[in-house]
Amino acid sequence: MSKGRRRTRDGTGALSSLEQTANAIYDSGLPPDIAELDSRRRPTKSLGIFEIVPDRTQPRRAVPSSVRDHWNGDTRAIRDLFDGWLYEIEQAGNPAFDLQRYVEQEHLPEGIEGNDDDAQPDTPTGHYTALERSLLDIVDLAVSIRENGLTNPITVARDGATFRLETGERRWLAYHLLNIFYPDGEWSKIPAYVVEEVNVWRQASENNARADLNAIGKARQLAILLMDLLRERGHDFRSFDEVISEGYSEREYYAQVADGNVYRVPRGEGERLLSAMGLKNPTQIRQYRQLLRLPDDLWQEADDNNWAESYVRERYTVTTVTVSRKKRSPQSAVNPFVERVNKKRRTRVWNYANRLGALNDKEKRKALEEIEADERWLSELREALMRDQQ
Repeated sequence: MSKGRRRTRDGTGALSSLEQTANAIYDSGLPPDIAELDSRRRPTKSLGIFEIVPDRTQPRRAVPSSVRDHWNGDTRAIRDLFDGWLYEIEQAGNPAFDLQRYVEQEHLPEGIEGNDDDAQPDTPTGHYTALERSLLDIVDLAVSIRENGLTNPITVARDGATFRLETGERRWLAYHLLNIFYPDGEWSKIPAYVVEEVNVWRQASENNARADLNAIGKARQLAILLMDLLRERGHDFRSFDEVISEGYSEREYYAQVADGNVYRVPRGEGERLLSAMGLKNPTQIRQYRQLLRLPDDLWQEADDNNWAESYVRERYTVTTVTVSRKKRSPQSAVNPFVERVNKKRRTRVWNYANRLGALNDKEKRKALEEIEADERWLSELREALMRDQQ
């Protein structure tokens, strides 16, 4: 990669590409030599990458929100995810982004900086967008794995006929990327530790062992751990799939414990929660819980750009003050035609169209259902526009 890729934290508290790649490789937080010795003590299995599905509630998001809308979750169609990533990068203003060139590059030896000539055309060195950085992090990891192998296996739990990721989503995505560009079978299987079930406390511990999650990741982590503690005490919460299927944003799932007066930290569990979160005092718990009430667009922007908690609070204060000074029109309060569920459906229809000729029968039926729903939406929108003209 170019010299500009080796970045430090900026004013938003975002991690450098090099830091994120190193953390993705060494999830345990151990040095490479110790991690290798540790891996010898634990039995691993070689699992097919298409047998593994990501944990949708995982606090750390390897894939930006706009890109996730391009993939239906079927691992056999994961190429759609990377195609969608490139599409979003192109729409953001960089049609010259050459993914194949990056994947097939030679890894730079440690301590040797790349030339400025390695930078993408039309992309100033050191000024990659968040969309580009997130994909290049996975590319860097894929190049490292191709040259040196996987130092630290992923961790999965059996989930019916598949395996659900507990840790290692970026390593899993890196294997998929290698399998796309080197389809000789070598990268179709990945070393994995298999555990009985996904443990949110172990997941939190491993997240904390690496560099800090961004602010939104911390807020998700807090919500997941709180829900686990409260479920043990009889509380019931909607599942992630239930929330999403009702058309709500993913933030709404975590926001179920946003009210600290209703969902208090159980007595005697404060220290355990602080330790798992890597925090020092209860004030920080309250600060991260407050983020669960952010507007959806700010929540996604903060997550996609890896903002630190203090920076999110600063932006939210500015946004709140600005909005409060504006007069709101009656129509701006509720507009059912721009709900996120409609946007996501249109993206899925676009993905089906992009794969025309390669769809199986189940996907064809689903595509027809989505098209019918989209036609109803368009018809209702047309009627609303015609009423406005009268």
